[in-house]
Amino acid sequence: MKNIHILILPFLFLILVNFSASAQQEPLYTLYRYNTNFFNPAAFGLNERMEFRSNFRNQFSGIEQAPETLGLYFGVPVNDRIGIGATVVSDKVFIESTTSLFASFAYGVQLDRWTWLHFGVQAGGTFVNIDFNSLDQAIDPVFAQNVNDFNPNVGAGVYLKGMDYFVSLSSPRILASDRIDDESGVLTVARSRPQFYLSGGYHFAISDNVVFTPSTLLRFSNEETITDVTAAFKILNTIEVGANYRVNRAFGGLLYLTVQEWLEIGYAYETNSGAINVSEEGTHEIGATLKF
Repeated sequence: MKNIHILILPFLFLILVNFSASAQQEPLYTLYRYNTNFFNPAAFGLNERMEFRSNFRNQFSGIEQAPETLGLYFGVPVNDRIGIGATVVSDKVFIESTTSLFASFAYGVQLDRWTWLHFGVQAGGTFVNIDFNSLDQAIDPVFAQNVNDFNPNVGAGVYLKGMDYFVSLSSPRILASDRIDDESGVLTVARSRPQFYLSGGYHFAISDNVVFTPSTLLRFSNEETITDVTAAFKILNTIEVGANYRVNRAFGGLLYLTVQEWLEIGYAYETNSGAINVSEEGTHEIGATLKF
């Protein structure tokens, strides 16, 4: 136990390296407590059974070519300490679509009877497609050719889980990469930079049948910080209802159901609190989990 810092320091260095770089937007998740595997590979160490999850987010519904994100992950516990998994995240915004594929490895260290510290790494990359031809109009010759690129990357994270609390810190893509480069025949016009995720929450037992969980997720870079604050009540260990506020951006609610021991379904709705809410019809997010 006294040497645990020897394990922690390399992971913190790996996560925080290049922190001064600017960030490119990553997908948002209102159901982030249930989707941690998509942005922290250490979360694969939490799985007690084989688990498959899908999550679909339709942002700014009613606005043509608004962001849509589909995420899939599959996790397998090898033993009490080791978990492995894979994630696929497909994101489409306007004429740009990306598909990220990553394989993850997580290792857990038991600190005491109730507390585990999990470390995770992932490796893979992102396929980037930018369809300039779909604009169907005359454009600068620099952008006359569609873009198809693959950008390899790695990620890392740590996850601390106690009996009543959790803390997560990660960077799912540590390496900076060109989203459009000279090898594709066009100039480099954008660059993907690391983003960092810090989340945590605490479970308060209000009674034998009700648990109140306040939680937060901070997604930050030197350019901006996006903060989600969530409050949820879990009733009879089956139904969870809550509200979410994304500071100065959006607010909404969520519902999460444990239908069977092997099946969980979640839904979240949010509306933008900025000027865009005049024409958009809200954001819908749906998730489902199968446990084997």
